[in-house]
Amino acid sequence: MKHLALIAILLTTPVMAATPAVNPLSKEPLYAAIIKDAGTLKTRTQRLAKSPSLSLLSSSGFKSYAHDIRDLSERNLKGHLDLKARGTDNDLKCVLKGVSVDLPIRLQAIEDAKTPDALKGALDDMVYLLEDNIEVIVTPATTDSGLDCVIEFGNS
Repeated sequence: MKHLALIAILLTTPVMAATPAVNPLSKEPLYAAIIKDAGTLKTRTQRLAKSPSLSLLSSSGFKSYAHDIRDLSERNLKGHLDLKARGTDNDLKCVLKGVSVDLPIRLQAIEDAKTPDALKGALDDMVYLLEDNIEVIVTPATTDSGLDCVIEFGNS
């Protein structure tokens, strides 16, 4: 009988959902735009990956997509330089630099695909990178890893 009472209490007790913490930086215009545009590009990339066709690479839509990926890369670098100038958030600063470097590499892999399977793999890799781009900005750092961008990328 005690178990039934406990079950009744558990079933009628409201459960408070934990609100995930959000990095306040993600609300600043530069970073909010990166998040928004990375999300849009992620959706576009997922749509392309559903039925990968090499003819995609010569379409005007792909030229626009490639332009948008390059622009996002430049804005990630701008975010890196912004954080570097502030002297804050070493980890995010370095990750944004890494994303700015990786986006054109992933785009090149898409452009270099010679088979639909290779194109699908390259598009899937881009989806993961775009998701990472969003998550690293939105999620507040819990610790500073001591990541050193100079070691990783040189003095630029």
